[in-house]
Amino acid sequence: MLLYLIRHSAVAPDPNLPGPQWHLSPEGREAADALAHEPVWKELRGIHTSVEPKTVATAQRIAAPNELPIRIERDLREVEGRAWVEGGYANLVRDYLAGEAPVGWEPLAAAKARVRACIEGIVERHADLSVGIVSHGIVLTLYLADVLSLDANAAIDLWESIRFPDVAIFDPENRRFERAFGS
Repeated sequence: MLLYLIRHSAVAPDPNLPGPQWHLSPEGREAADALAHEPVWKELRGIHTSVEPKTVATAQRIAAPNELPIRIERDLREVEGRAWVEGGYANLVRDYLAGEAPVGWEPLAAAKARVRACIEGIVERHADLSVGIVSHGIVLTLYLADVLSLDANAAIDLWESIRFPDVAIFDPENRRFERAFGS
């Protein structure tokens, strides 16, 4: 069983909408289409995705040419309460991953527990099948940091390494990467 951990493609930020309602940019759609045609998907049997339009669209673009079913998982959503801050967002995420939650953000321990329980539930339901998880950079970082017992600096380095879009192939039983983000 392998997990294909997929970060959504690039978005078109819209200051009139909250981040969870943003859609893929034209470049993001093109990049997701390119990712969908990589040869890594042959073992995949389905995709689970966050509820947000940017993740659903990324999942759809990967699923369609590979004839994969999609299932929406509410608990794969991004960390609640976070807001885009032009020019300062990366610093807020670094603080969050270091345990200093910005005001209004979902508590780190609660987010880790939510995400890990969701992904472990998916793993249990698909014991011998490889599945995709389309989510967000912070969410995927929280899961991996928890499972691999990464310290804050390693978690921040991991988050900074994940591109838009990106895929890592992870063996949850042996807790090791078959393919790291950025490969």
